[in-house]
Amino acid sequence: MTNNIINLVLCGVLFSSVISITFSNPIISIIFLITTFVQAACYLILIGINFIGISYIVIYVGAIAVLFLFIIMMIHIKLTDILDTGNNYTKNLPLGLTIVSLFIFVLFSILPYTYNNISFQLLPNFLPLVASKQQNTLI
Repeated sequence: MTNNIINLVLCGVLFSSVISITFSNPIISIIFLITTFVQAACYLILIGINFIGISYIVIYVGAIAVLFLFIIMMIHIKLTDILDTGNNYTKNLPLGLTIVSLFIFVLFSILPYTYNNISFQLLPNFLPLVASKQQNTLI
């Protein structure tokens, strides 16, 4: 049961951090940044690191994120400036998706993983060859 709660908190951290990055409204982004910090603190408390979890809430949520929110509320950003950034976002979206897909491919090709005692690896013979070449060379 505890693992399910931890997994739910981690999914919440990922969701709120992605929303914090992708929203064009800075006030909503900072509110989701605050929820990211609170959920990360809850995760640390659930795994038993109570002091660091509480210090996350005090330092990040209590000081830094509230300061960001106060500064953005004082700036008075125009709504037209926020809406103009949407065009730049869609222009860079294919490049971002390409970089993310390359990162995921490299990650899954380097790290082997197991599912139901069946081992999967995209590049099975590449890594031992590289490791053996690095051990035999002297600098």
